[in-house]
Amino acid sequence: MKKFLAIFSFLFIAVGLFWVCYKFFMTSSDDPPEFANFSTTLEPLACDMNKAACPVDFNGEQLKFELNPKPIYAMRPVTLKIAGGAKLALKEPGLGIYGLNMDMGVIRARLEQKGDDLLAQVVLSACVVDIMRYRFDVTDKGSKIGLHIDFDLKI
Repeated sequence: MKKFLAIFSFLFIAVGLFWVCYKFFMTSSDDPPEFANFSTTLEPLACDMNKAACPVDFNGEQLKFELNPKPIYAMRPVTLKIAGGAKLALKEPGLGIYGLNMDMGVIRARLEQKGDDLLAQVVLSACVVDIMRYRFDVTDKGSKIGLHIDFDLKI
């Protein structure tokens, strides 16, 4: 039994030393961490929905996207309003919301018509980057229609 324990201990120490040497000699400080797969350089957006409504031209119609209340914070409910969205005549309007510079999955929300506008309540999640760029894709029956707007959530 002592012989078995001595061999097992020797193998455990040898594997541990191999792993430490491999990590020390085979990786450099220039290698990014394996979990950090995101973009930190973003071009500024033409319009900032943290400050005002942003116009978007789609199929000859001008729509305005607006988030309220301002400023927008992560993990707090906000209302997305698409002014003039009723002109799109969507049967089952919805949103697909996802991060462009970090994979956070897809947030789905239903758009409801209120007068000439489409409204949705959403909660945006955050991650380790300073600026999370989201894309709001308008959908009909779960399929993208080609209308979208990008938004920067500053952490």
